[in-house]
Amino acid sequence: MKKLLIICFSIMSLTAFCQNRQTKNMLREIQGQWQQDDNGNVTYVRIVEAKGISKEKIYNRALNYFIYDYGNGKSAIQIKDPDLGRIVNKGLYDDVHIGVDLSTTSYIDTWHIVRIDIKENRARIILTLTEYEKKITDRSPIPSYSTARVNEEFPINPGGFYKTVMGKAFVKSHDRAIATLDRIEKAINEGNTELENDDW
Repeated sequence: MKKLLIICFSIMSLTAFCQNRQTKNMLREIQGQWQQDDNGNVTYVRIVEAKGISKEKIYNRALNYFIYDYGNGKSAIQIKDPDLGRIVNKGLYDDVHIGVDLSTTSYIDTWHIVRIDIKENRARIILTLTEYEKKITDRSPIPSYSTARVNEEFPINPGGFYKTVMGKAFVKSHDRAIATLDRIEKAINEGNTELENDDW
């Protein structure tokens, strides 16, 4: 029995070490691809050059992206101002990471804000990761829920707990943020659901 326990603990330690190393490698690959704003929030900024596309058309294409192609039922446009040329949307990346250990499963979602500032022939997209929403299940029939600011968790806070789970949640949130920026840029330059040549 003692031998079996030693083998089990050895396997668990090796698994934890490998996962931790994998997480560090994932974080190293995305280092420098994001920045922190004045409040410490993780932020991405992309300037989209849209040569020959009017401010009005860029605005409509960006707005159409949020209306038709973005998010889930929890996502909502906060600001629509065509005169100022600004759209702000609050969104949720569902299940960015599902972490499993011996006794618990953590389901992590990431709240974020996308702001688009629009001028003639160009737009600036600012995407900010703001908060994690966590659902944790264990042997209890009722899951527990909590939230935490992204900048309070590992890796933004090096002293944060659950380094493997939160590190992977951050990397996957980063990947979703980059994909969102790519899709918005494509929508601005190529259009999306807008029927620009519709003569009906």
